[in-house]
Amino acid sequence: MSFEVSPDDLKVFLQEAEQLLESLDDQILRLEQEGASPAFVQEIFRVAHTLKGSSAMLGYERMTALTHAMEDILDRVRKGTIVITEEIIDALLLSLDGLKVLKDGLATGAEAHLDVDGLVAMLRRTAETGPAPVQEAPADDLDLDEAAVERVREGFRAGRAVLRVHATLDPASEWRAVRCFQLLNEMERVAEVVASVPTPAEVEREAVGDALEAIVVLDVDAGDVESLLAPLRTIEDVREVTAAAFDLRATDETTAAAAAAIEGVGGARVDSLQSTVRVDVEQIDALMNMVGELVIDRTRVSELSRILSAQYDDDHVRSLAETAAHVEKIVDELHERMMQVRMLPVGMLFSKFPRLVRDLSRSLGKSVRLDLEGEDTEIDRSVIERIKDPLVHLIRNALDHGIETPEGRMVAGKPEQSILRLTAHHEQGQIVMALADDGGGVDADRVRAKAVERGLMTAEMAGRLSHAEAVDLIFEPGLTTAATTTEVSGRGVGMDIVRRDIEALGGRIEVETVPGEGTTFRLRLPLTLATFQGLLVACGPTTYAVPLTYVQETLRAAPDQIHTVNGRAVLHLRTTDTVMPLARLDEVLRLGSRPAGRGRRGDAHPYVVVVRASESETDTPVALAVDRLIHHQDIVVKSLSGFLGGTRGIAGASILGDGQVALILDVPALIKASRNASASTSGGALVTGPEGASAGADALAFERIAS
Repeated sequence: MSFEVSPDDLKVFLQEAEQLLESLDDQILRLEQEGASPAFVQEIFRVAHTLKGSSAMLGYERMTALTHAMEDILDRVRKGTIVITEEIIDALLLSLDGLKVLKDGLATGAEAHLDVDGLVAMLRRTAETGPAPVQEAPADDLDLDEAAVERVREGFRAGRAVLRVHATLDPASEWRAVRCFQLLNEMERVAEVVASVPTPAEVEREAVGDALEAIVVLDVDAGDVESLLAPLRTIEDVREVTAAAFDLRATDETTAAAAAAIEGVGGARVDSLQSTVRVDVEQIDALMNMVGELVIDRTRVSELSRILSAQYDDDHVRSLAETAAHVEKIVDELHERMMQVRMLPVGMLFSKFPRLVRDLSRSLGKSVRLDLEGEDTEIDRSVIERIKDPLVHLIRNALDHGIETPEGRMVAGKPEQSILRLTAHHEQGQIVMALADDGGGVDADRVRAKAVERGLMTAEMAGRLSHAEAVDLIFEPGLTTAATTTEVSGRGVGMDIVRRDIEALGGRIEVETVPGEGTTFRLRLPLTLATFQGLLVACGPTTYAVPLTYVQETLRAAPDQIHTVNGRAVLHLRTTDTVMPLARLDEVLRLGSRPAGRGRRGDAHPYVVVVRASESETDTPVALAVDRLIHHQDIVVKSLSGFLGGTRGIAGASILGDGQVALILDVPALIKASRNASASTSGGALVTGPEGASAGADALAFERIAS
């Protein structure tokens, strides 16, 4: 950097650079997949030019030099002197990686160790050796003299539509010159014909080929062109012209603004600086925290108003009740608006994966197409940040393990190119993301064998596992079916971390697989980590909040529903004919301790909350006995890790309307603790699933109870 810049200027530049680099990453990949339309290439050129100009103003010469070299390639593509090839895309992406390194170095204040000169030289060699396009009807064939160029510029200044029209003439017809004359006359009736090939003079001499090309200027929007030119049946193609096409150069700011506005076909648009402002993420988090405090106080004020209204009947109390109701309404609206501010389209996350799939599939020698769906689905920014790594794990696993090699797909009768589909949608207050591949699926028998080999279970226990239960073992730490260790996967780490990270978000992961057809991983995530709908329960002197997403049902258990097997209580749930562990909530949190004289431990009809970590058939529920069911409400999450030291089963806390502190339950951890405690007592797994299967030695006993 040649001169010092203020911290504020640097911060603004880094924010802009981050957005521009993400845009370039997406656009370069689209350039490879969709081809180099003039408007699209112009848009990529504009983004690179913006980054070059910003870095030059900052004095960051290395970034300026690299973006300038990228501009040279894009300019040659734009002018049609070279065509897009895989080598050009590789060179652009490699240079883009270099720009990211430079940007990160600028953010940390450390000099980035990057051979910029080598990258620039590579780009120049690629530009010089790139293949020239096959010219069919090049734009330069249109004789645009200075007068014609000026007429086009005037059209841009006036905000008029500038179009290129292509018409094919019947080569066997002897009336081609007459048809050309008619077409030009018809176009003159609705537009200004700036230039044409053949020219009017050539038409008069009957020097006419098999096609007509023309540049026209209209006073209507581009969307109206089709209806105006519809009667001209011979016209096959109408495309909007940008200022960059035909090498037209904007000479002043008015022309530049008009040209930018007309590039909408390529996806460019003029951003309104007045419509949005940039706000630091820390500011949003601080505001959200204060709004959370308001939500807690709102609940408290409403509770006090309710208590006073029940005890007193006077004007002041009624006025307080009205004010409390108004405050509740305003705080609810403020909370909803604040949540909307935190929401971002999941496409911001998905846009990072096409590059990952492209690079990884090439390194593995596989042909993979990534399809994205639901990019507009919104989710809390904090969830987006924390779900990225688990998704990267799943994508790498799908490419390395799930999708076969081209030879393997050919043997299986499948197309050489595999399809990896990543989708997102809202469902019952959650966001559901699914990653599906059309690969070979999970080999349940191989997973069983690996589990036995690793000492996770005996061969007898593995043989009792259903297909779904065996597949679920892929989430066990240290279990991998990879034959060899690669740079991508196969070290026995990853899938257990995926489940851990997703459950830490309050979500769950499910897997569906069909041998020979593919595998789908489905992630169910909360829309936000700031608040959630929770069921309040009391156990002993403490109030707990159970996230409703984990609650299967609540009931008051009858004596004939409770049984004892190997000294452990179980509950027979009649609605699903399922047997599950039954334990008091406070005992599970205390890892089996039984303090005397607390709560209603002798109650023969305990209140029970049936919780389940996922909908998978292998994930059977657990029954938690409590003293009282209170009600459900919005829960504002407060972290307590610094005070409780990461207590198992507790995910945080919240303050209730009466001022009490409610502990938020980490349901997946509770389920695991309950099952581990049950297994250690009985010598096997306690739970029988809907199919009546069990992995432990007590399976037959539980089946008799369930029947």
